[in-house]
Amino acid sequence: MTDDSSIVQRPREYYDVAKLQLQSEFERFLDDPTTQALEAVTGAFALGAKQAFISAGRIAQAILKGRMYEQCADEWRTLREAGKIPENLGETKHGLYTWAELMKIIDDECPDSEKLDALKAAFYAVNKINQTDADQVVEYQLWQIAKELKSGDILLLRSIYVRVNSTMGNHHREWTTNMAKMSGLVISELVERHEKRLTDSLLMTPRHRVAGDTQQGYEASGINTVNNRLTSLGVRLCRNIELYKMDLEAAARPTIAP
Repeated sequence: MTDDSSIVQRPREYYDVAKLQLQSEFERFLDDPTTQALEAVTGAFALGAKQAFISAGRIAQAILKGRMYEQCADEWRTLREAGKIPENLGETKHGLYTWAELMKIIDDECPDSEKLDALKAAFYAVNKINQTDADQVVEYQLWQIAKELKSGDILLLRSIYVRVNSTMGNHHREWTTNMAKMSGLVISELVERHEKRLTDSLLMTPRHRVAGDTQQGYEASGINTVNNRLTSLGVRLCRNIELYKMDLEAAARPTIAP
């Protein structure tokens, strides 16, 4: 019996099956984004009166998650209709899996608006159409970084970006004082707390010793004022957040017939 006539068929690769299943789930999500939230609410009521305090918390989270699901679905439908992201999310290298990761983050963490905005922007940057292979590599790495950031990190990062062409001070203490006021974090120590994660992620330049300071244990107080301390990686991440809002607004704008 030849290979062509054999009734024994090779099983499909798990990767292909997973992609098809995820694509189907993505389409279902766009059509009905609140299903998961409603299931969470009904599950909370099923716990009964003895666990009412748990139910209240789960219901509150379900409402917040439901709003996030609806927001994401509405924005992605708008971008897809405008031709900004592909009809089939499986066409992009990381499309379906970044979506699955984002849904898991919403479900597990219930992120606030600052982090959700950054994640949506990073997701969009990974999945925009007409990107080069090099761009896809960079954007996927930025997606990995964005997942690890906290809302305060993002708030500080965006505040730095707004003043990327300004000098907020040539000394670290002066810089943190100014950024505390301008970011809304108010307290310098909060700026320093988020500064550490951003420098560890290479989104910001770290402090350095000022020339002539040789005392052992001296706290580094010098800063690089170029781009208000943003690295090229930090600039790109912030630019992605900015572009997401711009593209979404343009896509949502009604077209005028000639």
